[in-house]
Amino acid sequence: MRFGCICEGLGLNPDARPNSEPSWPISSAQGILIGGNFWNAFFGRKTLRHVDKFIPPFRQIKPALISPHAIFFSLFERIRKHRIARKAVSIALLPIELILSVPLYLARVRFLRIAIGRIGHLALEPDVFVKEQLLGLTKRCFGVIVSPPGTAANECLLEYWRRYIRVVSYPFRALILARFYRFPYLRYDLNRSVVAINKTAPFIAVQQAWGNRPALLSLEENHRRKGRARLAELGVPSDAEFICFHCREGGYSPSDEHLHSFRNNSIENYLPAASELAIRGLWCIRMGDPTMRRIAPMERVIDYAHLDIRSDWMDVFLCAGCRFFLGSASGLSHVASIFGRPSAMANQVPLSTALQFGMSDVAIPKLLWLEREGRYLNFGEAFDSDISNFRYTNLYQEHGIRLLENTAEDIRNLALEMLSRSEGRAIYTPEDEELQQRFKAHMRPGHYSFGGINRIGRDFLRKYAYLLEERSG
Repeated sequence: MRFGCICEGLGLNPDARPNSEPSWPISSAQGILIGGNFWNAFFGRKTLRHVDKFIPPFRQIKPALISPHAIFFSLFERIRKHRIARKAVSIALLPIELILSVPLYLARVRFLRIAIGRIGHLALEPDVFVKEQLLGLTKRCFGVIVSPPGTAANECLLEYWRRYIRVVSYPFRALILARFYRFPYLRYDLNRSVVAINKTAPFIAVQQAWGNRPALLSLEENHRRKGRARLAELGVPSDAEFICFHCREGGYSPSDEHLHSFRNNSIENYLPAASELAIRGLWCIRMGDPTMRRIAPMERVIDYAHLDIRSDWMDVFLCAGCRFFLGSASGLSHVASIFGRPSAMANQVPLSTALQFGMSDVAIPKLLWLEREGRYLNFGEAFDSDISNFRYTNLYQEHGIRLLENTAEDIRNLALEMLSRSEGRAIYTPEDEELQQRFKAHMRPGHYSFGGINRIGRDFLRKYAYLLEERSG
């Protein structure tokens, strides 16, 4: 009996995204989440007709749809509600799971631990795993991602990873296989490759080793066809090229916004760049979600973040099909990167993350203003201290440092540099190359993107070359 059939019998949407925290024995730290909508609707005190009288879950299902899996989940929910019962079952299952874990280990099956609820991690972490395997940087193994429907930040992107990684999304199988995350020798922690506090992120070495090889993923033809049809409905000609731009704001993850608000930016500083690109014939698609500030209507600029056509597959199509991605300190740009699209990344922070991108990418960092002295902190000072690795908002506040966003002019120049690079007509002088080397020379082991291979924006380094000088006095 298929999961979709059970959901239809219950009047549920099997693709519904969760809007509440999961409530089952496997923690999200183990890389497993369960869609709250499914569990709440399936086991909650609701009827199909939403009347007040409680009807047991299995009396709500058509008799023909009752299955062993449904019975299993009902039993599981009853056990879940009792702490002692949960522990008793967990202890009872441990010997069986331990025995089964041995052949899985010998067969080199590894359960991948990723931050599956974050779009940037869902893009970057599997990409790092596959590249490590192909480059021979780690021992070959069979990667498994356990992700029931509605748990991934983007279900369509997760489907793309099936080309390289086994994805278990069927709820019954996911519940069983999730138990094996408890064994460290079966768990492959990909989060460690990306989340590096006060040290160099391991994935930088993978980026360096991969070099200019082709991207792992390519857009499926049906998504390309459907995506162009949707754009045509918005007035975009079928042969028109477009770029995506995205500016991080505080509405995406309110629960930890107090930690990461230093990464936020003003969309107004991106609009002159979009206007200039539109004048040059490109359409500009503003990415994001409805929590973001709306932008005023502009010629050839589409505020996709506030359109009803937003969907997982459309997000993937736009990122994978754009000429380039103009972004900020947010994970969405990684979706474009894993499909081989170049990125122009403004407002990078912490400073030490500025070289975390690929060979075809260009980035510029936020500037650091030292409040007590009323001056910019030059790059050498920042890199010689812990400031360049600060990952939380309160650290900047405690040290009297104000982060200054890139100006509209800086972002416009960055976008035009990327446009010229995408057209093969970018020009760099020997002085430009010297500035690149002087900036990168400040990076040392322990800085997040030490060894990174992307460029720093040409016009940005020309404008702020004096911040590369040693401070006298």
